[in-house]
Amino acid sequence: MAIKTMQGDVYTLLPKNHIKVGDKLIFKADTTKFEDFNLTDVKKKYKVISAIPSIDTSVCMLQTREFNNKLVSKYPDVQLITISRDLPFALTRGCESFLNPNHILLSDTNYRDFGNKTNLYFDFNNLLARSVIVLNENNEIIYLQIVNPVSSEPNYQEVYTFLDKL
Repeated sequence: MAIKTMQGDVYTLLPKNHIKVGDKLIFKADTTKFEDFNLTDVKKKYKVISAIPSIDTSVCMLQTREFNNKLVSKYPDVQLITISRDLPFALTRGCESFLNPNHILLSDTNYRDFGNKTNLYFDFNNLLARSVIVLNENNEIIYLQIVNPVSSEPNYQEVYTFLDKL
């Protein structure tokens, strides 16, 4: 029996029918204080969701720091949200030294609502696929980047170029 790993083509590892541009996305997750978070409570016009497999990996930490350091300060009308299936205290431990107050960290461990609604997860290990999603004021997906291979960082410049046009 072959053991699946997160190497290779991400699209062959994802469940079929993942979200796409034009779809609406509403989900529930846990904050780092183990409180319920509902996407509908975010009032900023645009939301950037940075999905990562685990904050305990170097690439996920690089992605989280990059968006925390550059996106939050450059785009004040955009709410940055990082989500993973890490437990809330793991997210806090990993990010407490640099986290911007305008950066929301979320855990999809309890409800698994984000992963299940987007189908951007690997069912063999239940980790989220590395991806970047931009939502408009109606929570419709206007940009989607699924990082392939998952061990790579997102194309940050592509995200920033897209946000510059909003």
